Amino acid sequence: MTLGEAKRKVLMLLDEYSALGEVRVDADIDAKMNDFFDMAQRDAAAWQPIVRRVALLLDGTGSMTLPRDVSRVIRVRKNGNVVTGYEVVDGALLSPEGDRSLLTLDYIASPEAISPQTPDDYEFEVSDEAANCLPFFVAAQQLVADLVVDYGAFYNLYLQMRALLPRSTMGSGGARQSLYRR
Repeated sequence: MTLGEAKRKVLMLLDEYSALGEVRVDADIDAKMNDFFDMAQRDAAAWQPIVRRVALLLDGTGSMTLPRDVSRVIRVRKNGNVVTGYEVVDGALLSPEGDRSLLTLDYIASPEAISPQTPDDYEFEVSDEAANCLPFFVAAQQLVADLVVDYGAFYNLYLQMRALLPRSTMGSGGARQSLYRR
């Protein structure tokens, strides 16, 4: 799901359409939308981790900078086998001097920040199932300050939908690949 599609869903949830079905632009709602989606995606990613895999060819220097989205390394493989002896410190993979191995890293990724300048064609980094929860979180946040309309219904729907997301980075029955994106 793209950011633009999710925004449209929030506007539908908030009933921000005219009787003719046209979107009524509300500057207050629009100004907060991207920041709320950033919060929502980070919350969903904390609940259902974004798992990625990257191949790294070590250069022998003893330290290799990891991709900046690495939050936590799950496992390191060499020649298809899980190996130990590598350490991650301050965004770098430490290895013995002279090591020029080809490694595969499975890791938990942090989603890219959604800023006010993020375009509407941005595709969420969480799973499709998690992305479907995000508009309910954002609709609730849009209503938190409203003294007339209760945000609780949307927030509770978000929590219920999120609770149904599988949480394991290992999957079940060898289905680990189902959580991989990109």
